[in-house]
Amino acid sequence: MKFNFLNKIPIAIPLFLAGQSLAQTTILIPDTLAGDVINLTLQNGTREFYPGVATKTIGYNGNFLGPTIILNQGQQVTLNLHNQLSDTTTTHWHGLHVAPANDGSPHNPVMDGETWSPSFTVMDKAATYWYHPHLHGKTLNQVVKGAAGLIIVRDPEETAMNLPRTYGVDDIPLVFQWKTFDSAKQIVEMDEVDNEVLVNGTINGTLHLPAQVVRLRLLNGSSHRFFDFGFADNLTFKQIASDAGLLDAPVSMTRLILGSGERAEILVDLSELQGSNLKFQQFGTQLPQGYPGGPMMMGGMTGPKDNTDFDLLTIQVGAPTSNAVTAIPATLTTNTAWPQAGASSRSFGLSAQPMMSMTNFFINGLKFDMETVNFNTQVGKTEIWTITNQTMMAHPFHIHGMHFYVLSVNGATPPANLRGRKDVVVVPPMNGSVKLILRYEAFSDPHIPYMYHCHILSHEDTGMMGQFIVNSASSGTIENAAQEHLRVSPTLLAPGLEKVEISADNGWEPIQIEVYDQDGCLLLTERNATRIAVDRLASGMNSIQIFTARGTAVFKVVKTN
Repeated sequence: MKFNFLNKIPIAIPLFLAGQSLAQTTILIPDTLAGDVINLTLQNGTREFYPGVATKTIGYNGNFLGPTIILNQGQQVTLNLHNQLSDTTTTHWHGLHVAPANDGSPHNPVMDGETWSPSFTVMDKAATYWYHPHLHGKTLNQVVKGAAGLIIVRDPEETAMNLPRTYGVDDIPLVFQWKTFDSAKQIVEMDEVDNEVLVNGTINGTLHLPAQVVRLRLLNGSSHRFFDFGFADNLTFKQIASDAGLLDAPVSMTRLILGSGERAEILVDLSELQGSNLKFQQFGTQLPQGYPGGPMMMGGMTGPKDNTDFDLLTIQVGAPTSNAVTAIPATLTTNTAWPQAGASSRSFGLSAQPMMSMTNFFINGLKFDMETVNFNTQVGKTEIWTITNQTMMAHPFHIHGMHFYVLSVNGATPPANLRGRKDVVVVPPMNGSVKLILRYEAFSDPHIPYMYHCHILSHEDTGMMGQFIVNSASSGTIENAAQEHLRVSPTLLAPGLEKVEISADNGWEPIQIEVYDQDGCLLLTERNATRIAVDRLASGMNSIQIFTARGTAVFKVVKTN
């Protein structure tokens, strides 16, 4: 079974679609592809989401979505992407640790009719990853019409565990997608007023599962909205993996929030439920305020299903299989973050202009520019990133080419299900903050950058994205050329000093200044400023991040008592 979705259509969106009753159909399970050479064709197609109506779509190797790619850690694989879209595209291997030249970012375009063939060794741990187009300005257009698929990586550690692993029987891939359909039941290339949810391309579908422990691989493949997953009867399930690997131990839950691009693997014990029907639901009313799909802040556009609870799919529980898994292991793996001692710090501010805007977003005061590298770093360097969200909505923040560990959320230790390997993290709204640690391992490229961005695709396409170069260890770290063209004085602030002066060479004038205290908390933001009042700074170390049209620089100043 293959899949697909996208194209600009006049917006005439009937709200009745949200409540329209559709006969339940069996949820289709994508085919699999494995081996050392894998061929993918990205193509246009059609699919009947509604009986008798052909909806225009995009898919890999078919009409909608794509096959699940099965990889093994240590395997050398070549992925041949054949572009038959009649448009330029890319394909990003989301979550995989690959070199920038193989990443499928906006810097790896594939022209219509051409084939791109990245080849690499699979370095990742067992987990659920995914793939999708990533052409700047067209990511939403191509993904929202169906261009996406899952990647399952297996490794010896996970294979040795007694976990459900029979694909399509007790190990089930589930791609959840919010969609906007117009009155002709065509997919609209937007995401503000989504009025339907698809599961593997099926509306109001049914899964037939055996009465045993089953594994559900969940992907929020939506362009915009969040899910708060759970069962109608509050059945407890166990999360065993986050984006990029197993957790230390299964985490008992009745609700699980996933932002766009996030994945999770859960185990559900159906052993005593043969003959039952279970409703797996979206609990939109329980999402925090400012999380798209739940209650939005003032001014946030809402769709007909936002801030509501509704069924996503029905699970019909049948007889167990002959080799049923009936127990859930008490422990899984050991996640060890890199030491924080000696790590460099980097700060990112998510902002909107005007401040209440729900559509016009910036990272560190800047919009994405293909020709601008926001910072340089080097292989082997460990960094702590502090991401502060000054906007009215939550943003799922994704970093390419590597995983990270979440150190804190709003200053607190993250919950157990966020302590594994991640590549997307949700940054809460209204001055919410996330602190994470990462290490630049294995790959460097002086010319092709990695990306970081909000994974709400309309935000990414309109510039809520940045990029960085990883240099080789031998070349040394060039933090940013802007550092050579800006000056901050004084850097030691004795009592009695009133201001810090900022000067710049011609063409390097500050666009925005952000000041963070030594704990990474944002103290102030100024635009087009050349001085900072000392009384607005914290005692001790302050980081002054200066954004210019040509790059970014960070200076340290110390305020003594």
